[in-house]
Amino acid sequence: MDLVLLELILWVGLLFFFWALKEGLGRVEADIESLGVANARRAYIAGSAASAWHPEKVAEPIGTYRDMPIFRYVMIQGRSYQFDRVCPPECREDVDQEERYVAPGLVYQECRVPSETFAQ
Repeated sequence: MDLVLLELILWVGLLFFFWALKEGLGRVEADIESLGVANARRAYIAGSAASAWHPEKVAEPIGTYRDMPIFRYVMIQGRSYQFDRVCPPECREDVDQEERYVAPGLVYQECRVPSETFAQ
């Protein structure tokens, strides 16, 4: 009898745990929905600046964007990239996996560049 009672108590405890988990997740879901899609998009854009790549070397300045220089070539993690286009932070999701996004909104495409291009 003691074993059956112990098993019954464990099952009741497990059911209570699942109920509490469901209630807690329901509150989290309501909080996320109350933020709205616009707030989630703004948070994503703000976080994307933190995930921008930082060039190790740069070569051939060709202009400026948002008071920052645009370079024709950059080196990121030992690979060379060529300037492709401007991509404002709100359009950052348009950047492909093989491209590199550099703050304040520049997109670079991988290319082959002689190493002497980056000589300083």
